[in-house]
Amino acid sequence: MRRKNLVGALGVKARAMALLRRGSTTTAAPVIGTVRMEAPLRRRVSAGLVAVLSLSLAVGALTTASPAQAEITDGLLLRYKLDETSGTVAHDSSGNNRDGTVNGTVDWDGAGMAFNGSSTYVKVPDNIMAGLDSITVAFDVWIDPTMGKPYFLYGFGNSSDGKGNGYLFSTGNEFRTGITMTDWHTEQKTRPTDTSYQLARGMWKHVTYTQTGNTGILYENGVEKARNTGVTIAPGAIGGGTTTADYIGRSLYSNDLYFKGRMRDFRVYNRALPSSEVRAIATGTEEQWEQLQALAAYNGALSVFDDPEIGPTVIFPKDYTGDIDNLATPPGWTNEFGQAPTSWPSPTTAKSPLFTLDEITEIQDEVTAAVQPDGDMTTYQLNVYYDGMSDRVVAETNAPASVTDPLATQYAGKLVIDDYTFDHPAPGSCVPEKRTAGTVLSEAPGPVAGIQDAATKLQWQQVQALADYNCALAAFDDPAIGPTIIFPSDYTGDIDDLQKPPGWTSDYGDIPADWPTPTTAKSPQFTLDQVTEIQEAVVRQVSADGDTTAYSLTVHYDGMSDRVVVETDAPASVTDPLLTAYPDKVVVQTLTEPTPASTANSETDVV
Repeated sequence: MRRKNLVGALGVKARAMALLRRGSTTTAAPVIGTVRMEAPLRRRVSAGLVAVLSLSLAVGALTTASPAQAEITDGLLLRYKLDETSGTVAHDSSGNNRDGTVNGTVDWDGAGMAFNGSSTYVKVPDNIMAGLDSITVAFDVWIDPTMGKPYFLYGFGNSSDGKGNGYLFSTGNEFRTGITMTDWHTEQKTRPTDTSYQLARGMWKHVTYTQTGNTGILYENGVEKARNTGVTIAPGAIGGGTTTADYIGRSLYSNDLYFKGRMRDFRVYNRALPSSEVRAIATGTEEQWEQLQALAAYNGALSVFDDPEIGPTVIFPKDYTGDIDNLATPPGWTNEFGQAPTSWPSPTTAKSPLFTLDEITEIQDEVTAAVQPDGDMTTYQLNVYYDGMSDRVVAETNAPASVTDPLATQYAGKLVIDDYTFDHPAPGSCVPEKRTAGTVLSEAPGPVAGIQDAATKLQWQQVQALADYNCALAAFDDPAIGPTIIFPSDYTGDIDDLQKPPGWTSDYGDIPADWPTPTTAKSPQFTLDQVTEIQEAVVRQVSADGDTTAYSLTVHYDGMSDRVVVETDAPASVTDPLLTAYPDKVVVQTLTEPTPASTANSETDVV
C-alpha cells in the first residue's frame, strides 16, 4: 500500500535543524539511526494540551493563527457552512441574516448537505446580486458518480415558463460558468479550453467563480482553469437587480436535473477575490501547514503542531536567541506546485521550558545506545523523537522494561516510553499488480488533467490507498465519471463498500475527514493471477534469459482499457508473438522515456 506517513522536515541532522522544504511533501526527515523528530505537521488533538503548554506559552507573546478560510470576510454577502444536523434552514454565518430555505428531502450529517437529485435544493433570498458590479461564488462540492446531465450547481436569476430568463450559474458537466440576460442562447461562458473537461465526481472539489469588469475567472481547488475577458454583463444587471429564482442545487430550467451529491461552505462575495484569497479559501489549510513547516525549519524550531484551542503552534529550544514573535520567512520559497505565498501564517510561538536542541539530542543518543547498542536494529524496534505538544522526548519501542526502566528513571519528567507503533497500517489481503521483475512497473492513478493543487493530490492519494488496501488491479480517472477502481474478475469482496485502510494519514499526518467514493467495477477478463501470468510471459519474451540490456520494457495492467500494456522499444518480431498468444488482452506501445524530475524545488540544508 502506498501509504504516506511522513516523519516531516524537522529532523536532527549533525545537531542542527535541517531541510528547508521547497517542493514535494513526500520526503521523510533525516534521522540518526532510527532517531527522529516528531512529524511537525501531525495535527493531533489532545485533551489538556493548553495546560501542558501553559509554562512555555507564558514566556512569549502569543499570536494565535486561525485558518485562512475564516479570515476572508471582506465583502462577504452570505456564507452557508451547511454543517447543520437537522432542520430546513441553511444558516447564514456572514452576519447578514440571509438564511436559506432548504426544500425537499435532505440528509444532514454535519459534514455537508446531501442533495438527493430529485427534490433537494436551497432557496437563497431574492435579489442576492442586486447592485453588484463584481461577484465571487465559492463552495465545496462532491458530485455523485451517478449524476446525470444537464444540471446546475447553483443558479441565481429568474425563470419564466420553465426556462431561465437571465441568470448566473455554474455546472460540473462541461465545467463552466455562464451569465446571460436571457436564456442559454446568449450565455457568456467562462470555461476551459478543452470544452469537454468535467469536474471530477466522487471526490470533494472546491469551485470558485470571480467576475469584475469584463473578466470572469473559474477556479478548481484554487487553481485557475478558465478565463474570459469578454464578459459584458454585470451580475447586478440581471433582472434589473430583481432575481427571484436564486437556487443552490437546482437549475432554472424545469427540464434539467436537480443536483445529486453534497455541498458545504457556500459563499457569495460582492467583490472578485484575488487569486491568493481564492487559493486560501480552497486549499488554505493544507497550504498553511506546508508554510508552517517551512517557517519552523527555516527559523530553527523544534516542533510545529495544531492546538485545537489556539491553532498552529511552533516550539523553539529554550536557549533560542532569535525573535520568536517575528519569524523570518524563507526567501524564494514556493510550494510543490511552484506557487509563492502572498501571505504567511502567524502561529503561536513559545520556547520549550525543558530542552535545548543539544539536550534532546543527548537523550536520543542515550536511548538509542541502550535499546540498539552497536547499531543493532534487529532485536528491538525504536522510534525516538521530541513531541512539542507534551514537551517531552518520546521513545516508541518494543524493548522490555529491563531496558527502558533505567532510561525512564534517568530522564524522569523528560522522557516518555511508549509501545512501538510507527508502522504501516495492516495491508490488504493481497498484493495487487504483483511485480514479477525489476522492469515491470505499475502506474499510479491520477486525474486526466494532472495534479496542480494540494487538495487534488490528497484525494488521489486516497484513491490509491483504497485501491491498494482493497486489492484492486488499477485505479484511474474516467473523464466522464471521475475516479474509478477496477478489481479482479474473481474478486470476492464487496466492491460497493470499500474498506478504508486503518491508520492511513495524509502527507501532513492527518486522518482524512472525507474519502473519495470512486466508481467500482470488476475486470471482464482478468484475475490477478492472469495479469501476473501475462507480465511474466512478457518479461520472458522481451528480456530473454534475464537480459534487460537489449530492450527497455515496462508492463502494467491498464484499467481503463482492461488490457495489459507493454511499453518497449523491442521490434515487432519480438512483440508480435505476445499479441498472438494473448489476443485482445495485450497492447504493445512504443516506450516513452520519463522526463527527468525538475531540481527547481530541491531540498536545502539550513544550518
